[in-house]
Amino acid sequence: MFFRANDQHAARLERRLRAAFGEAGVDFDANVRMVPWQQQAAYFALLQRADVFLDTIGFSGFNTAMQAVECGTPIVAWEGRFMRGRFASGILRSLGLGEWVASSHADYADKVARLCADADLRKAVRAKIEAQRGQVLEQKASVDALAKVMLEMASRA
Repeated sequence: MFFRANDQHAARLERRLRAAFGEAGVDFDANVRMVPWQQQAAYFALLQRADVFLDTIGFSGFNTAMQAVECGTPIVAWEGRFMRGRFASGILRSLGLGEWVASSHADYADKVARLCADADLRKAVRAKIEAQRGQVLEQKASVDALAKVMLEMASRA
């Protein structure tokens, strides 16, 4: 499922995906949905129904990964070289789910395939997310650290 935030970019992405699916002999329409932008309640309802949330490769989605955590949706991430590609992998590690951080294209595809094919595994991962998500969603150590730095800087001014 892909959300259309920008019709021009979404159309270009859809053309590329259709071509790639066609080359692989996979029916695009049977496997992919291009969904218009949703209000939060509808978006969360879709996210809760998803088998797995695929973090984008190269530029990780912090907000969307946190929303997946909030919904209990399993995430597969690939840790990038730069910080911009490490948000979801950091979240997964904070949840004790580092095994869902892929180390290669093949590993990413394997992790996705395993989660999609195994309902019991998805259920176990969802349960772990739901049990641990408070550590991430309610964590305030970084806010406290930022406040401390700001107070120190203000006291020097």
